[in-house]
Amino acid sequence: MQQPMSFKFDPEAAKKAGTMGISENGAYEGVISSAVYTFGKDGSQSQALEISLDSNGAKANYLRINYLGKDGEPTFGMGLISALMWSAGIKEAAPVKVQGPDGVEWHNQGLVGKSVGLVLQKTLYTKVNGGEGYRMEIRQAFKCGTRKTYAEHAENQPAEAVDKMVAALKDRDERDPNAGTNAQRANGAHPPANPYANQTNQTRTSGLQNRNTASQPVQDFDDDIPF
Repeated sequence: MQQPMSFKFDPEAAKKAGTMGISENGAYEGVISSAVYTFGKDGSQSQALEISLDSNGAKANYLRINYLGKDGEPTFGMGLISALMWSAGIKEAAPVKVQGPDGVEWHNQGLVGKSVGLVLQKTLYTKVNGGEGYRMEIRQAFKCGTRKTYAEHAENQPAEAVDKMVAALKDRDERDPNAGTNAQRANGAHPPANPYANQTNQTRTSGLQNRNTASQPVQDFDDDIPF
């Protein structure tokens, strides 16, 4: 017979109760719980906005929108920012300074607490230590309830783009196929001997899969956003 266990209160575990991370491609409606600015380093003029989404207890953190490139020029992410603002129902969202755990941070409080719809895509990548990880990336913003994108709203079209995009989404694979070998070399291990070293006329094929890194562009938005 199994012995039942006693329990001890764990405050950190209690904070996480009822929550889970968003880890699958799809369209999610939720509330923005944070919006933090990040900046490039080592001379880069890049800027990005990292938001966290709470969708009925399922959370997605570090959803990055890069809106300025290394040269300081606007990227396609600027259009995505406008789409996000329209989805949130706001026309302006100014940055404010907030004291964070590692010093002063820039937050966009105008977006926090707003309901938005986001199409998220899962991207697989290789960690610095050679392990595997994933991140969720924003592909489109849409209005909660209607599931319309801004283009569909502006042109009085039916809500179809979100469902079509989700149906075509697949995991993006940005993993390093040589991660295991690189990790071995970093730890002083040597790669296995080449089995073809003493053979001739051998044909070797690669099993690496092509990786689809294409992302769908965000449509242009008018300066005067109707709400």
